[in-house]
Amino acid sequence: MNIGVCGAGTIASWISDILEQLNDEKIVKYGVASNDAAQCKEFAEKYGWQKAYNTFEDLMKDDDIDVVYIAVPNHLHMNMCLQALEYGRNVVVEKPFAVNDTQAKAMIDKAKEKGVFLSEALWPSFLPSRHIIDHIIKDGKIGKLTGAKIISKGNVMFLERVKKLETGGGSLLDMGPYILSRMTNHLGVNYESVEDSFEMLDTGVDAKDFYTITYPDGVKIECVSTINTPEEEREEYCEIFGTEGSIYMDVVSNPDNLEIRNLDGTVRETPELPPLIQNREVPFAKGYEHEWIKIEEAIRAGEKQTKDAPWEQTLAISKIMTELRRQAGIVFPFE
Repeated sequence: MNIGVCGAGTIASWISDILEQLNDEKIVKYGVASNDAAQCKEFAEKYGWQKAYNTFEDLMKDDDIDVVYIAVPNHLHMNMCLQALEYGRNVVVEKPFAVNDTQAKAMIDKAKEKGVFLSEALWPSFLPSRHIIDHIIKDGKIGKLTGAKIISKGNVMFLERVKKLETGGGSLLDMGPYILSRMTNHLGVNYESVEDSFEMLDTGVDAKDFYTITYPDGVKIECVSTINTPEEEREEYCEIFGTEGSIYMDVVSNPDNLEIRNLDGTVRETPELPPLIQNREVPFAKGYEHEWIKIEEAIRAGEKQTKDAPWEQTLAISKIMTELRRQAGIVFPFE
């Protein structure tokens, strides 16, 4: 599978390094394109991509490309995805898949029309830890699910794109896919209602979101995401509660440690997590190999979506984020 990546930014570099270490002959770092030709050439040389294209369209037109990976700012996702799909390419789109549910549906409808593969790069959904947690729940180790807390208080204010309406910024679109993929992975996509409270930046994007998602059986998920929390106040964890205990993880997207806890909070069991490939420059970035292994398998099998991050999940997450932004009164200028 020859990968062509549109965009030469941070996430693309992390994935490049991890795929280099994976060294799987079935997954080839074939070509890269960006708006800056010199940067593109430098990126290709540094991270071992075979070709550097002068334009995004040149990459998409190349019949040697098996899958186009969209790794550009949020506001460009839909148009670039639709263009690649129009050329009949299989496409993987970095999170957030789209800035609203209307865009997400249009992208999926186009993939159906063209009969090609399309997936959101929801890499936490592909990790071994996701399936370990699924089995803990399925085996009844914490009883019947009653709720969850998913907390991600961080600071990414060094990224200009997250601060701007014109690039589809804000806490929801930056952290929401991680929080909501964790929720929908284990509790499903058939939620009933969402309710948000928020704090804004002067630029008009949401800096802090406090939202509750309720399922038809009364299960409530309390979520917090921030992009401007001071270092000393940062906090991240997820705890899924049941009638007989809970599952605690220290990182929302990619836990380093899992604990099965009793109702009194004492630790009953610590399931072992398999090792992941770590980025050599940024060690906390790890595990991206699993999404690409699953994507390659799906495309080779002729599937149009993956079982780990299906279209219904992508649409549900996009619908939730769209409704939360509606409640916050946040409208992007390109919508």
